[in-house]
Amino acid sequence: MTIQVLHVSREFEPLCSGVARHIQGLAQAIQANPAIRLTILAPLISADSSPANLCKGSYGQLWRAVGNSDVVHVHGARSPIAALAAACAIIRGVPLIYTPHCYYNAGPLWYRLAKRVWDTTVERVMVRGAATVILLHQGWEGELAKRGLCPKKTMIVPNCIDERRQATADAPIKLEGSPALLSVGRLDPIKRLDDAIAALNTPHLKQAVLHIVGQGSDRVRLEALAAQQKLTARVRFHGWQDDHVTQRMMAGCDSMLLASEREGMPTVVLEALLAGVPIACSDIEGCRSITDVVGWEAIFPVGNPNALAESLAHSASSNVSEAVIEAVREGFTWQRKAAALVRLYESLVSPSSQLGR
Repeated sequence: MTIQVLHVSREFEPLCSGVARHIQGLAQAIQANPAIRLTILAPLISADSSPANLCKGSYGQLWRAVGNSDVVHVHGARSPIAALAAACAIIRGVPLIYTPHCYYNAGPLWYRLAKRVWDTTVERVMVRGAATVILLHQGWEGELAKRGLCPKKTMIVPNCIDERRQATADAPIKLEGSPALLSVGRLDPIKRLDDAIAALNTPHLKQAVLHIVGQGSDRVRLEALAAQQKLTARVRFHGWQDDHVTQRMMAGCDSMLLASEREGMPTVVLEALLAGVPIACSDIEGCRSITDVVGWEAIFPVGNPNALAESLAHSASSNVSEAVIEAVREGFTWQRKAAALVRLYESLVSPSSQLGR
């Protein structure tokens, strides 16, 4: 018996999206299981290959795609296409699984109010209509409760990475700076890279160079900020880079950093530690859900450039122990976590529902 599983997200761009990396990693982990046939539907797709069937489609394809599926798994909080896919699944009686990933609260007042209205209407229907809501860590149960969202059932499936991922065997790209610092991720105000730029003016980082890999709407502001603080020569914007180049840059830096004020569960922290690259992380629940488990202590309070600088200086002089690396493998690799989700898919599908499809 083959189970047809449909994943729906607003985009599938694994090289620049944590949600897409989550979906891709899950697909890769279950591809050897002949009981599951996975289709990924998204309006934006930029993946050369995938273990799943990729469908570049939008709202018009949802009704038929949902009807051809045994289980629908939607990704992304406050996402119109995920909401419509969920509605189609509820109407057609197809079991629904929902992974919100993260609820971002930033933005102007009108935007925050719009999010609140969405949470009390559309989001509430999605959460109640899902057979299971997948959360990245236990702390998100409290986040749902604060928003008045009451799922029937929850299951913890953290962001994970491929167990086979390791430091690249190719020559590192040696980055300039003493220490050489590297940030990898979307350029967005919520990532608080302005704090990292400000930290370059502290005594701990007078010779440091910050290398930024990623693209996004915040680049213009960050470039202007670096120029205003006379740090243009010490803040390098590398734009988008593929995974291979990024791994070589990771191997050539002294420390990575993540200064975000909010994250669901940041994959970049897992990737860094599994590759043996030190990383300084902001003291937020998403980071703590990793660092507390694996025993990594380079943590600093959000919005404090001096503490960030001190943590980075300490991280740059540290090594990632084998115990930390093994803890990442044990707790945060798809090969060890995806089986539980496969069992959930199987439990939701009855033989009679397949015969009727």
